[in-house]
Amino acid sequence: MKKIFVIVLITLLSMSILAACGKGDDSDSGGKKELSVKKLGDAFEATNADGATQWVYDENKYVYVFENEGITYRVIADLTKEIYDEMEAIDFFDEERDDKFQNILSEVEVRTFENLSALIPPQEETDKLVGKTGQELFDDDWSYWYYDLENMEVGMNHDVFDYTVKFDYDGPKMENTDDFDFYEEFKDLTVSEIICNGIGDATEVE
Repeated sequence: MKKIFVIVLITLLSMSILAACGKGDDSDSGGKKELSVKKLGDAFEATNADGATQWVYDENKYVYVFENEGITYRVIADLTKEIYDEMEAIDFFDEERDDKFQNILSEVEVRTFENLSALIPPQEETDKLVGKTGQELFDDDWSYWYYDLENMEVGMNHDVFDYTVKFDYDGPKMENTDDFDFYEEFKDLTVSEIICNGIGDATEVE
């Protein structure tokens, strides 16, 4: 399989705060009409003009993450070889590439449609991770994308969510040297505080 092509139209940092963890499912708040998405074109039309989006595709599928009225959704659609080849034929530097992609994909039926905001864990569930060791997080497929050794603060991802995790540590100051091994140094430390910032990279799906 060819490597998945990842295009992030707004930075993942911006995407990570589309919905704050602990807010719960607000998909029916304020009498909002339930969003109906049957084809990719429906998702494109429903995307907020100023909302962050993420999309990826490979020869088998297209994944699109978008925001509508404060709620983050993800759609997945299967691609035929013909559609994939048509997309691949468009020059990467074509200024109209995005529009051409959407024209090609607009009639493709959606396989799955998810309200990601509804999946955000409440803060009381997140708080249950306090006291866990770094190794326990690593074993549960948590990954990191930055660390601040001064404050023992780590930016971590789990599933589609982005977290800020603080660890207890009272030893000598750690130095970010060339041979610094994050996993080795943090595996025995315990979580002292954890905050879910929202939805991070939600494009990695099978």
